[in-house]
Amino acid sequence: MHNMVKKSLCLALLISCSTGLAVAPYYNIRSQSENVARELVSAGWNTQINLCDMDKWYGNFSITPEYTRSFRPCHIAQCLFGCNSCCSTSCGTSCGTYCGTSCGTSCGTYCGTSCGTSCCDDDCYRIKISGSKVANRGSCDWLADNFGLPTDYQSCVTFEPQINNFLVDFNFYLGLDEWCKGMYFRIHAPVVYTRWDLNMCECAETSTADHQPGYFNGISAGTTATTIYGIKHANLVQSFTSFITGCGYINTGTDPTFVFNRLNRAKMACGRCTETALADIQMALGWNFWCDEDYHAGLNIRAVAPAGTRPEGCYLFEPIVGNGKHFELGGGFSGHWVAWNSEDEERSCAFYLDANVTHLFKAKQCRTFDLCGKPLSRYMLAAKFKTNSTLKSGDTSVNTPVKQFEGTYCPLANLTTMPVDVSVGVQGDLALMFQYLHNNWSFDLGYNFWGRSCEKIEFRCDCPCSLTENTWVLKGDAFMYGFPYYETEMTTPGVALSSSQSCATIYKGTNQGVDNGNRNYGINNPELAWQASTGYPLYIYTNLPNDLSTAQVYTSHEPVFIKNCDIDLCGAQTKGLSNKLFAHFDYTWRDREDWIPYLGIGGEVEFAQKPYDDSCNNSCNPCYSSCGTSCGTTCGTSCGTCGCNPCCCGSCCTCALSQWGVWLKGGVAFD
Repeated sequence: MHNMVKKSLCLALLISCSTGLAVAPYYNIRSQSENVARELVSAGWNTQINLCDMDKWYGNFSITPEYTRSFRPCHIAQCLFGCNSCCSTSCGTSCGTYCGTSCGTSCGTYCGTSCGTSCCDDDCYRIKISGSKVANRGSCDWLADNFGLPTDYQSCVTFEPQINNFLVDFNFYLGLDEWCKGMYFRIHAPVVYTRWDLNMCECAETSTADHQPGYFNGISAGTTATTIYGIKHANLVQSFTSFITGCGYINTGTDPTFVFNRLNRAKMACGRCTETALADIQMALGWNFWCDEDYHAGLNIRAVAPAGTRPEGCYLFEPIVGNGKHFELGGGFSGHWVAWNSEDEERSCAFYLDANVTHLFKAKQCRTFDLCGKPLSRYMLAAKFKTNSTLKSGDTSVNTPVKQFEGTYCPLANLTTMPVDVSVGVQGDLALMFQYLHNNWSFDLGYNFWGRSCEKIEFRCDCPCSLTENTWVLKGDAFMYGFPYYETEMTTPGVALSSSQSCATIYKGTNQGVDNGNRNYGINNPELAWQASTGYPLYIYTNLPNDLSTAQVYTSHEPVFIKNCDIDLCGAQTKGLSNKLFAHFDYTWRDREDWIPYLGIGGEVEFAQKPYDDSCNNSCNPCYSSCGTSCGTTCGTSCGTCGCNPCCCGSCCTCALSQWGVWLKGGVAFD
């Protein structure tokens, strides 16, 4: 028993000694079935199992309904979004009345719910959204242009995530002493209803700006500089929540030059998402090798069969029942010692220790990923390229870019959501409990440690990647079209450029703050753009028809494409650690002989390790600083069509749930 305690404490230290600074695209919780404290409590249970000197079958069956509710919402939000927001930052004066607008039948009946006053509470996690033309925009503001919003758009979005579970746990123990002295089998599985809610609310300021010609599309309504426009404000996405729920898109109308795809992966739901399912089926076959009336010690082999839900990548805060469809195998230890017994044997004090350690085998899951060095890049906008046929570049149009913009925009999450294999090296669940018995009454008080080591995520070699290489680039705030100028006219439509911004982030594009940025100079490998068929220079519309010498637009001679190597599998890996206090009070009808019923009430408070320390609140990019165009180290080639294994590894993010719970536990022991 001493060695088991020592090993469990070592596991706790190993998991807790490092702090993760990554951003988790998937919130991975402790399975609702993984709760050794809930299994251990109740004298009607723990004093009627692991019995000694039995020569027959005996057993115990319990039913435990429990309700749990999370707290510390900012810790959940920091795991999902990073630590770029301090929970006490002011969000403005008004939260509005709803988040989102009606989306029609394709997006459900209604996207939003009433925000009330709660979204201005200090407990909220806040993100600022601002367009590229907003003066003095914050360095950690999410760039509104990525979401098809106006370039003068400003809003504050608050989150107060919460997870509620209602479950009924069925637990059965069977003593096998008739076969082998001290042997037993036990099994338990909870039926779970889980409800996950981001409690998202947006308060936005009025915006009026149209998109400039060439910024998204290449068509204009008129023939002179005074009558042209790009995309009218009314056709743009009208709110961040509309886009992020998968409802909002740019209405292209009859414009044939571009397509703007909705977000259909890693969406954020305005309302509650729920699941109901049987969680994992946990089984153990054990043997009590040391047993007496006042003590026992035993070992068991444990196996877990998944029966819950599998991550699908449709939503960021995706409700999950169970452990994510992992099979588990491991071992456990159980023991107790009666430290004191009164002379009349009506009162006693005892200590109990249960510990389980398992390995979670590979499970197929659908996950959404960011790019290496770019936390939250899943919400950036990607542009699709095709073989170049109309574009030249260079001082005298001597160069031919290999590819140019095809006309399709897509949120990166739609491209980087893919099936992967996920495994976990070790998971530990340990409970140490003190129990006081007085006649038929008992009181339990205990401590529970739970920890899960860092996940290992790998491409599935039998599944094609959704990201086709040498096809997609990051748009950032690049202009994607240029316009030839003939005396007083502009052609319609414009000429697609080959602009890419591999160093853009969720916070800003690379044209911002750059000299000649309005001419696209902040893009990758900038060179002056020319029309291939005529040899005429291509211009931005802003200065026309005034100073042509300062109006020629730049394009990327060599656009930087997104590769499968850039997909950050390592940065999406999470681990977990929590500490729990629990108590239980019950009554056991011990005067019965063959059937001994019991009933009690208990509760627990679980405190999870913080995702980040307090020092990271000043950084909107806590994990990475590089914006290079390569993966850093050489990539493997073992994954077939995916091209390579990930070679950019960020820190393993700590994601665990702080929650409280109350339960009733009743059952019957029999022999």
